[in-house]
Amino acid sequence: MKNSTACLVLVSALFVSLFSNAQNGTWCSTMDRVKKQVNSNPQIALDYEKMEIFLRDAQNSAANRGTDVNAQTIFIPVVFHIVHNGDAVGSGENISDAQCLSQLEATNLHYQALDVNLVNIPAAFAGKVGNCNLQFCLAKFDPDGNPTTGIIRHQMSNASWDDDNTIDNTLKPATIWDNKKYLNIWSVRMGGTLSSSGVLAYATLPFFGSDDQDGIVSRHNAIGTIGSLVANHNLGKTITHEIGHWLGLLHIWGNDDACGDAGDYVADTPDQGDLNFGCPTFPHVSCNNGPDGDMFMNYMDYTDDACSYMFSKGQADNTRTIIDQFRAEIKTASSTCFYSLDASVAAIRFPQDSICTYTFSPVVTLKNEGLTTLTSGKFYYQLDGDVVQIFNWTGSVPVQGEVQVTLSQQQVFASGIHTLDITFGNVNGQPADNFSGNDNKSISFYATNGSAAVGLPFAEDFESTFPAANWSVFNPNNDIAAWTKSTSFGGYGTSASSIYIDNTVYASNPNKKKDAVITGAYDFTTLTQPEMKFDVAYAQYSTQRSDSLNVYYSRDCGSNWIKIWNQSGSQLATAPVQTDLFLPTASQWKTVSIPLLNLVGQNNVSFKFENVTGWGNAMYLDNINVQNNAALSVAAIEKADIKVFPNPASNMAAVRLPQSHTFKQLQIVNNVGQVVYETSITDQAVVFSVADLASGIYLLRFIGAEASQVEKMLIAR
Repeated sequence: MKNSTACLVLVSALFVSLFSNAQNGTWCSTMDRVKKQVNSNPQIALDYEKMEIFLRDAQNSAANRGTDVNAQTIFIPVVFHIVHNGDAVGSGENISDAQCLSQLEATNLHYQALDVNLVNIPAAFAGKVGNCNLQFCLAKFDPDGNPTTGIIRHQMSNASWDDDNTIDNTLKPATIWDNKKYLNIWSVRMGGTLSSSGVLAYATLPFFGSDDQDGIVSRHNAIGTIGSLVANHNLGKTITHEIGHWLGLLHIWGNDDACGDAGDYVADTPDQGDLNFGCPTFPHVSCNNGPDGDMFMNYMDYTDDACSYMFSKGQADNTRTIIDQFRAEIKTASSTCFYSLDASVAAIRFPQDSICTYTFSPVVTLKNEGLTTLTSGKFYYQLDGDVVQIFNWTGSVPVQGEVQVTLSQQQVFASGIHTLDITFGNVNGQPADNFSGNDNKSISFYATNGSAAVGLPFAEDFESTFPAANWSVFNPNNDIAAWTKSTSFGGYGTSASSIYIDNTVYASNPNKKKDAVITGAYDFTTLTQPEMKFDVAYAQYSTQRSDSLNVYYSRDCGSNWIKIWNQSGSQLATAPVQTDLFLPTASQWKTVSIPLLNLVGQNNVSFKFENVTGWGNAMYLDNINVQNNAALSVAAIEKADIKVFPNPASNMAAVRLPQSHTFKQLQIVNNVGQVVYETSITDQAVVFSVADLASGIYLLRFIGAEASQVEKMLIAR
C-alpha cells in the first residue's frame, strides 16, 4: 500500500494525459471530477487506490468466468429530477415524461444485450457481448412511502447551471432521494464551463464520495430518444454510459492514453490507446491490438450513439459484482418499483388492424406488474359500446410474468371499423388493485366478411374515391394526422392526385405514432413473377425530426403482418430538408420496386403502408401496383457473380459482389417472406451476423435500381 502522498502524485499523473488530449471535447466529465477529487483530497486518493485494487482483483477472479445468463434480474429504482425555471412541461429544459420513459426503455435494452444495432457487431467481438441482466424502473413510491410517478419537477431560479460545484453542493443535496434505494438522475440546462467544454453528463462512482451527491447529471437534451436532442447522442446512450460509471465501469481505454497500462480492469476489452469519437471503421487498431483493434462500439467509449451498442461479458460481470459489494441495498429496494397488487392489461393481441371474419375470439395479454402472484380476476369488455360482458379468469401469473387469455367469441354484423374495450378488475378477489392506470386497453380494427380476393394485376392511382372498395385507413388515435387524398400533387407530376399524411400538424412530439393504409385482398395465383411498385415523395423536417415508411403483407386478413420494406429519414427522402410543409415537385418523387416472388400461388394477400411519425414532414404515395415484371426473369438469367460464405453459416456470414454491381440494399428473408435483416450496400463486401436467426434456409435479396437478385443461404448449428 502506497502512502497518501505517493498515491496522490501517482493518480494525479495518471489523469494528465487523458484530459490534455481529449481534443474533441470531454462529453462525459465523470473522470474529470474524480481527478479533481483526487488532487484535492488525500483520503479520496487512498480510496482511488483501493478501487484499483478491487477492480484488479475482480478482473483476475472473473478472467475465466462468463456472464451468468441465468442470474436473477436486478431491478433498480430510478427517479428523474427535472430542473427548470418555469418552462411548460415538454418544452425547454422541462422535458416531458415521455422523454424520460424513452430513456428507461432504451437503457433496459442496452443492459440486457438487446440493442438493435448489435446486428452490426464485427465477428471478432460477437462472442464477447455481455448481458448485465439489469432492469431500470421508475420508482412508484417516494422515500416516505407515498405514491409517485418517479419523475419529479423542481422549479428553481437558475436559468442554467454553470459548474458542477453548484450542482453537487447545492442542487443535489436539496433534492436527492435516498441513494441507497434509488438511482437519482438530474436533468438540467448546463451553462458556463459545463456548456462551453461540451459536457453532456457525468456520474459518481460507487467506490467513494458523499451520499448526498450520488447519481447522474445530464443535459436535458441528452436524455431519451425523443424530443429535441443533441446530434449523434439521440439514442439514449449518454445515460447508459453514465450508468456504467455509476455501476463502477471505467472508460474502455482506461485513465490515460498509454498502451500496456491497466486500462479499464476488464479482461475481455482490448488494450486501447485513447478514446474514439464519431463512428470509426472496423478494425480501428491502436496499441498493436490488431487485427481486431479497439472495441469502439462499447458503451464506455466516446463513439456516437449509432455506433455504440455493447457491454462485454467482463463488464457485465463487474456490474453485478460491484452492486453486490458497493450498492447491495439497491437490490432490496426494488419494491419501490412495484405495487403490492397490480394487474395490467398489457396488450390486445387479437384482433389487430383487420380481420376477414365477422366472428372472432379476442386474445389479451395479462401481465403481473405487482409483487403478488395473480390468481384470479374478471375481464369486462365491450364491443362497439354494446352491453358489457364478463369473463372470469383463474390461473397463476408470477411477478413480472404474463399470460395470453382468450375471451369468449364475439360477432360483428357489418364490414367497417369496430372498437373493442377491455378492463381487468376484481383482482385476486379484491374490488381493485393498487394501481388503476394500466387496467384498461382499447383497440380499433377493420372487419370484413372474407369475400373473395381480387385478381391481379392491380393498379391504384388515387384518381377516384379514397379509400377504394375494401381498402381501409387506420388512424388509431383518431387525431388530425391521417392518410388522406391530395388533389394537388401526383407522382412525377403526371397526375393530380395522390394520398399523403402530414406529420407536421402535431403541437408536440407524437412519439412514433403509427397510421396506415390497408389494401383489399388480392389473388396471386395468376402471376409467376409478381412485383410491387409505388411512387413516394418525402422531405425531412430536420435531421432530428424525420419519419419512416413501412410496407407489410398479410396472408390472413391482417392477423399477422410481415414487413417487406422500410426506409426512414434521409434514406426515404426525395427532397432536401425543409421546415415548412413539403409540397413535392414533379422531380421530387422516386419509384420503389419490391419483388414478391415468395407470394406466388397465394390467393388472399393484402398490403399495409404504414407511416411512423417522428414529428417530421409530409409523406406522399401514388401509383401503387402489382404486376408481372419481365425484368425479374432477365435479372435471373444475367445473374451477378455473388459469393456467399460460409454457406452453411452459424454465427457470421459475408457476401462478396462483383466490382461492377449496381445493388444498393441487401435483405435477408425467412421462409414466410419476412425481412429479418436489411442493410445498405456500399462496398463489394458485406459482413453480417446471423447468430440470432434460427436454423433454416433464407433468401438473400439484393436490390438495385435496375435489377434484383436472390441467393440462398443455409444457417445450420
